Amino acid sequence: MSPARLERLLTGHDLRFGAEDGQLIVPTLNALYFWNLENPNILQVRAQWRGRAEDSDSFEALVEAVARCNSTRSGPKAYLLPFQDGTSYGLSAECNVITSAGLTQEQMDTFCETSLEMIMSFFTELETLNPQMVTWQDGGAG
Repeated sequence: MSPARLERLLTGHDLRFGAEDGQLIVPTLNALYFWNLENPNILQVRAQWRGRAEDSDSFEALVEAVARCNSTRSGPKAYLLPFQDGTSYGLSAECNVITSAGLTQEQMDTFCETSLEMIMSFFTELETLNPQMVTWQDGGAG
């Protein structure tokens, strides 16, 4: 999987992105999506949700969300993300596809769409159940 092929895929889906540390980064209102090509046998899309757990109730809500996601959904895989301050946590979710045998364009498109849909659905559920952790503002009406 080449970076140029992934860039064409993201551009074809009208996704704005930047590049940093060997990853393509797609910012959205509630998350940052990282497309990782470091492993030549796996394409990974990982998202870091913008919400933060800064107290015990919010931390417990994230723990429950991760457990619910990983036990009831086929994807994404969710996990807690400790921040460097050592007192707050975030949440990440990821989807992976094996690329060692190559991927057709249709497989790439399907992985892109399915991964984003699964992660976005999980984050939407999380935000609905935990509105106190949504601290960002809507970018405006469309």
